[in-house]
Parts: sequence; C-alpha cells; structure tokens
Amino acid sequence: MARALLLSLLVRQHLALKEKFRARYPHCWLVWEAGVWNVPESSEQNHGTTRLPTSELYDCLPSGDAMCFELAPVPGRDELSLGRASHNTFVINDATVSREHLVLHARPDGGWAVEALTQGGPALLSGKLMRPGQHTPLESGMQLQLGDVRLTFHDADSFHLRMGHTATLMLANQRGSRESPA
Repeated sequence: MARALLLSLLVRQHLALKEKFRARYPHCWLVWEAGVWNVPESSEQNHGTTRLPTSELYDCLPSGDAMCFELAPVPGRDELSLGRASHNTFVINDATVSREHLVLHARPDGGWAVEALTQGGPALLSGKLMRPGQHTPLESGMQLQLGDVRLTFHDADSFHLRMGHTATLMLANQRGSRESPA
C-alpha cells in the first residue's frame, strides 16, 4: 500500500531513528511542498483529514507542512497514479489538478519515470512543459508543477539529506524560541 506522511512526522522519525531512518524508508519520495492542502477523508490510503499545523502546536514545523508520498513499487503493479480523483494512488485534492494527471512508472534500476496523461491538464517538469504519453526519468531535485501544486522528487539519499537539514532547522527554531524573552 502506498503511504502518504507529513514531513513534520518524518522529521521527528529521522531525529529518533538517526541512521536507521534510511533502512526504514529506503524508497524514493515525491514531496507535495508546503501550501494549502488537505487529504479527503474518503481516501483509502490515508486515515482522516490532514491540516496545516496550528500556532498552538509549538513543536510542529512553524509555517505550513509538506505531504510526502513514498514511491514504493506495489507488488504486481509498476505504476502509481496521481490526480484529484479518489481512485488514484496519490490524491492531490486541489482544484487546479486534473482528476487523472500523471502516472509514475517504476524503472528496473529502482528509479522512477513520470508520464503526463493525455486527459490531464498541463504538467511542467523542471519548468518545461511535458508532452503527454512520454516517459521522462526523474532525478533528485526535479520539480513537477501541476496547476498550483508543486511536487519535488527525491531519491532515498537526497530525501535522507532533506530530513536531516529540516531537522537541524527545526531544532534551531525550537532553541531560539525557548531563549527569546516572553
């Protein structure tokens, strides 16, 4: 089953697990960057609605959170669908995203390729318009733009680095807020 997890949760796991984080999360990831979003309650792969952290939750990331989609091959299927409709592997609940927008294809080398669908709206990959039906290999740091939604692709190593960097920033912000006068 495909997993969608909050970046703030993964950062906390990165802090707790340290080097064991890589073993627990060995796959590539697609990160729906911070913004206004939610996951519909009817989505089978998620449990409830996701909301941005509130200011009362001082230990959350300070501004917005990101949703992280684990790109793990599903046994018997080498494709993961992405779009607004609830039947997609990953649901992007945003009016600027098509019901069926993209398909991600597992590659034999463990990487992923992306394909814009003919019935989907425009999709940009690293700022260039994607042609529907064409498989394009993804590399770490590449950004997909679907309407107002921005997604960043990470291989396992770059995702681990991002978690470490984000954890360092989060800890620095927490230390700074504790030292500030009230």
